[in-house]
Order: sequence, then C-alpha cells, then structure tokens
Amino acid sequence: MAIFFKRVHDLRVDNDLKQKEIAKMLKVNINTYPHWESGMYETPIEMIDKLSKFYNCSVDYLTGLSNEHGSFLKKFNSEEMFIRLKKLRKENRLSQAEIGNRLGFGQMNYCRYETGKILIPFSKLYLIAKEFNISLDYLMGKSDDKNIKTMVH
Repeated sequence: MAIFFKRVHDLRVDNDLKQKEIAKMLKVNINTYPHWESGMYETPIEMIDKLSKFYNCSVDYLTGLSNEHGSFLKKFNSEEMFIRLKKLRKENRLSQAEIGNRLGFGQMNYCRYETGKILIPFSKLYLIAKEFNISLDYLMGKSDDKNIKTMVH
C-alpha cells in the first residue's frame, strides 16, 4: 500500500520544479518519481529522507503529520529505527503479534522490521507513527524528539 503525500507534490510545485528534475536529484529513473509522488508506488524510506533533506524540512512536515516546517535534522539511521520500533512496542506493552495484528501486518513481518531483517516499507512506518502519535523523524533516527510538532498560535 503506497500513500499519496500531497505536500511532496506541493513542495515541488512551490519550488517551480518538474518531476524529472526531482528524479535527477534523487538519481532515479524519470519514470519512477511520478509514481512515487502520485502514491502509485511505495516511496522507499531512503528517498523520503533525501526529499526531507532537499526541501530542508522534517519528514513529519513532508508527509503532512505536522504543519510545522521544521528543518532537516540528522540523516536516516536504520539501526536506530530498529531499536526505536522495539522500544515503542515495549513502552506500549505490546507483543510483536499484538502490534503486528493491530496494524495489519502480522507478527512475522513486524518481527522482521524490528530486528532489521527487512527494512520496513515507509507506508507501514507512517501507519505506526499515526497509530501511536509519534514523530516519523524520531522513528527514523533523525531526531531524538518523539513529539510531532504542532504550530504554536
């Protein structure tokens, strides 16, 4: 399941960039990026990180979890992400089966994501962030702040 993030499109348009220019910056085939932007294909987590860096914004902002622009923090850290997924599960006193079933991807897959046997698809990481109201930047090891930033009025 891929997810369409309107803000990714809007940031490109606001910066007067064409999809092929973003594809070139990401070093991907010019036919691939439009599928990511439209949500037709799953955007790899590393590409979400590169887009965050390119637009100098948080992943939370890039994906619409936050309306606060934030800024590019640290680089994506897969090892830290595995640790934080496990920590999140334990803090919520859930087994791998419980969290996997709660989110619809089963114990075996969740176990693989948590132990680093396979890299979690970004759409699934996004579901975890939404379900537990936790920052994607935190889960990705880009920030040490768990909280999704909200605008102060």
